[in-house]
Amino acid sequence: MKQGFYQKQSGVALFVALIMLLVLTVIGLSASQRSGLQERMAANMHLDNMTFSTAESAVGAFVAEANTGTSIDPNHVLFELRTTGAIVNRKYDKDGVRVANAFIDGDFGSGSLVATITPTILDDCDKSCGGFSLGISSSGASIGCRNYLLQGDGQLLKGGEVVKSETTRMWAREITACN
Repeated sequence: MKQGFYQKQSGVALFVALIMLLVLTVIGLSASQRSGLQERMAANMHLDNMTFSTAESAVGAFVAEANTGTSIDPNHVLFELRTTGAIVNRKYDKDGVRVANAFIDGDFGSGSLVATITPTILDDCDKSCGGFSLGISSSGASIGCRNYLLQGDGQLLKGGEVVKSETTRMWAREITACN
């Protein structure tokens, strides 16, 4: 009985197996292409997050530097900004030190992430100084706030070319004596 059963198949099992193999191949290729697309999307999102974090690091490093030391010291960043209207060294190195040209993720020449800060004085003496009770009274007090706009730029470089770039902004205040 078994011998007759095998003789009646006449290649049908082989044909079904080949069809199943073809279907599995198509499914596998489709899954492979889809996972490749997802991998590229994930890598792109990672690069976006990395450049945004670099921009945030520039702002954070500037705020940390502004909050240390004495702002009347000629070497202090706020003194430099207040007297010249700009700062000379705008990039940060891997140690968080402001320098002329550096990468935040490694030494010059081997890094790929650049963190740049651009501080701007928006108002030299804001008498209303929102959030503080300074300068509101009519007693003639000459105390107010110096308002800054801090713009942090993060760039990802590859071979000297900018691949990704992100910008973040933050407003900051410094209590000051007005003229």
